Amino acid sequence: MTELDEELGPLLLAPLEYLELRRRLRNALGFPTERRPLLIGIDGLDGSGKSSLAAWLSWQLEMPAVSLDLFIVPDSSPLAFQTEHLAAVVNARSTTERPLIVEGVLLLDALDAIGRRPDMLIFVERDGNGSTMPQHVAPYIERQQPRARASHVLTWSSAEHDRRVTLAHLRSRTD
Repeated sequence: MTELDEELGPLLLAPLEYLELRRRLRNALGFPTERRPLLIGIDGLDGSGKSSLAAWLSWQLEMPAVSLDLFIVPDSSPLAFQTEHLAAVVNARSTTERPLIVEGVLLLDALDAIGRRPDMLIFVERDGNGSTMPQHVAPYIERQQPRARASHVLTWSSAEHDRRVTLAHLRSRTD
């Protein structure tokens, strides 16, 4: 292992939970001979790691990922989405016969609004995570039960991974 590998190692390692999920998704998608046009949803509380997981899976599985944050109607209460734009993006995927990842808080509500359901639902929870939007999220969790409906629940603590990344970063700054 080179000194550079030692420095970057923590940045290049995925949590084990990510690797297991990637394996399961590859099987569901039909890799390596197929790429089924599945709609993969990633749900969970705000700040739980949905966007990070979606970006990593997008890179690993060579498929697009869409964040619901792009479709939030500013200052809406209750939280609302620009459903016509979301529908256009999600429905465009069906014409290409390619898989798509959609991630975000209140995912099932947003997909319900456009008449869609994920083929696979992943629920992400993180140790010590609480919502900064309890007025929106708590009723949603009770009504939609996304964790119970998920085909895969990813529960993890990034404490050790974050510690390794921080140490590598600090070492690089002192050299």
